[in-house]
Amino acid sequence: MKRFLRFLAFLIALLAFVALIVMVGFMATQFTELSTQVAELSQRVQELEESNGGGSAPEPAPDGHSIRLTPTPTPTTPTPSPEPTRTPTRTPTASGPTATPTETNTPGPAPTSSPTSTLTATRVPTSTRTPRPTGTPTATRTPRPTRTPTRAPTATPTPAPAPYFTVNTALANVRTGPGNNYPVIGTAAQGERYDIIARNPANSLRAAWLQFCCVNEQSGWIYAPLLIISHDLSAIPIASAIPQPPTPTPTASSSGGDRGGYLDGIRIVSENRCSPYNSDDYRYPQSVEPQIVAQQGGRIYSPYTGRYFANRGETDIEHVVARSEAHDSGLCAADGNTRRAFARDLLNLTLASPSVNRHQKVDKDVAQWLPAMNQCWYVNQVVQVKRKYNLTMDRAEAAAAERVLAGCNSTAMQFTDPGSASAPPPTATPLPATGAGGNCDSNPLGCYDDNGNGRITCAEARRHGIAPVPRSHPAYQYMRDGDSDGVVCE
Repeated sequence: MKRFLRFLAFLIALLAFVALIVMVGFMATQFTELSTQVAELSQRVQELEESNGGGSAPEPAPDGHSIRLTPTPTPTTPTPSPEPTRTPTRTPTASGPTATPTETNTPGPAPTSSPTSTLTATRVPTSTRTPRPTGTPTATRTPRPTRTPTRAPTATPTPAPAPYFTVNTALANVRTGPGNNYPVIGTAAQGERYDIIARNPANSLRAAWLQFCCVNEQSGWIYAPLLIISHDLSAIPIASAIPQPPTPTPTASSSGGDRGGYLDGIRIVSENRCSPYNSDDYRYPQSVEPQIVAQQGGRIYSPYTGRYFANRGETDIEHVVARSEAHDSGLCAADGNTRRAFARDLLNLTLASPSVNRHQKVDKDVAQWLPAMNQCWYVNQVVQVKRKYNLTMDRAEAAAAERVLAGCNSTAMQFTDPGSASAPPPTATPLPATGAGGNCDSNPLGCYDDNGNGRITCAEARRHGIAPVPRSHPAYQYMRDGDSDGVVCE
């Protein structure tokens, strides 16, 4: 193939060379013929000039032209007379600008055979003035426009942005003043943003409250640790006028006295199941689970244990206030729409592992169970949900809620290190003993069965302070009396 290509290239080059030789020969032939034609033409021109140049050389005219005498032959009959002598006489005319020669013929002997010729003077210009070349117009440069200096606008100082905050917890109370002892006028949900008006004189974040606008068309105060604040606390002005706190109203409780505002608006009464409980009345869709994850910043996370899960299939949807607990606290008298709204309310939903949801927390209240982590967040959520749905607390539950909230610096959900699979296992949280007369008389499992297995152990009884348990105690029927002496855990 390569040889063929080389041969083909050689053949093409050879043909190109031959074509070049032929072209050069053709051009040489054409040049020779053209030279011959030019020579012949030159010879003919010379012959014509010789045939027309028999007379005297014309004299130059004053105006730069010359006169050429062109004989005009007149055919005549030849006469046998001697040839006349032709003597040209030039008479200049002084008055005209052009001298016109006059030619006088002196007759001689009559010519015998020469024709008489009449000479006609023809004016031939000897030179042609070449017009002076017109000068090429020179391009005129257009002057650049003169720049008129423009005064730079005076910079208007940009006002500093007003301080604002974003709510960093699921729901935060808004009060009429800077403290838990002020009445609640509304709530602010997680992610909502408000402009800050002022703050209370507190110098630490833990004691700071911020005044903002507006909730229910009025300004209010909100607890600063529940917020993400755009400015440093010291940059926020102190309120010029802070309303006086209201006179505390005593609320009946197990401990009696003022509650510090933690449970404002919640009635403290014994639980009452006014109608049978049916879980079908509190059904909720599984589609709320992605919304729970989004509410937790995209984390598949249980705040009770600080555990992260690989996917939602490893978790249970957890009601912070159990459905049966809410039923006994007031929803037993509510309509079906209210019950269904409660069951799917994101304020009351989170995630938990099945072991915690089904065997530890079950339907317990805050007096019966507390998580290993996020106790402040958990109790605050219980209070918010019960306040929203006008649910009650019994005395034991109210006392436990007060005790936890009194020691909280923040009720925001805390997250563990995402690199860890789970937080340390839950530790036992001491719970107050509940004597006869409380709801534990009618629901001892709900009070003392911490692991939800349907039995009450001596460890659980001691943990709740009811050991030893006599036969007359409501918990006895759920315990094992090994020696049948009517007393267990003695």
